[in-house]
Amino acid sequence: MAWEIKVLDLGSLEIDGSRTVATRAPGIRVRLPVQGFLLVGPEHVVVVDTGFRHPEILQRIRLRGFEEPGQALDAQLRAHGVRFGDVRYVLHTHLHLDHAGQTDKFPLTTTAVVNRRELEYSVSGLSGGSYPPDDVKHLVDRLHTRGSLRLLDLEATDEHILGGIRCSAAGGHTEGSMVVYVETAMGLACLCGDIVYNVAEQLSATGVLEGDPVLSGNTVTTRRSEKAAIKRVLDRPSAVRDDA
Repeated sequence: MAWEIKVLDLGSLEIDGSRTVATRAPGIRVRLPVQGFLLVGPEHVVVVDTGFRHPEILQRIRLRGFEEPGQALDAQLRAHGVRFGDVRYVLHTHLHLDHAGQTDKFPLTTTAVVNRRELEYSVSGLSGGSYPPDDVKHLVDRLHTRGSLRLLDLEATDEHILGGIRCSAAGGHTEGSMVVYVETAMGLACLCGDIVYNVAEQLSATGVLEGDPVLSGNTVTTRRSEKAAIKRVLDRPSAVRDDA
């Protein structure tokens, strides 16, 4: 099944550049787009990531957030003729506050999909404000509502969501991050969250080692795990990378 991918422009955030690419010197702020994705199929629509709850919540982890009126999630969906209740699944590459901040806007008849390890990590307290209670408590409510939450066990196996949509453990960025592979008319698309921030500086830069991607400065996994995660998504044929 071929899906059409629509980019959802959900604002932007300002962050120290050294957190996006490890070779950058600290102290220079950069602004990154915050994006979600709308997957449109013949029978269903699916959302991947929901942006941040509101710009102010980013201040809890010393980030600045920006959102214009037209960048609100409901406005972005309406631009494609979609309402919250029309969405069959909401997939989360991971549960950081700039990726899972508006899932509570979807009715409980929409199924949120998370890697089980990511939900476990989000309530562990190991990353503090990156997983604010405002977002995580809603997922716990879904955990106890029939059909409202689907937990994947990607450390053991890839899992198919619908025809043409498959989820795989990322192995980088957070302990439970996942990659969403989507079949499109142009080939296989790879929505990989924050595994890659900057294609030019991380994937195209020429270093001492041939074919060795540059790491970010923003991961809770080991450096080797992050490097392997980047290589895995690059190894998929015709993969399209999400560099935001």
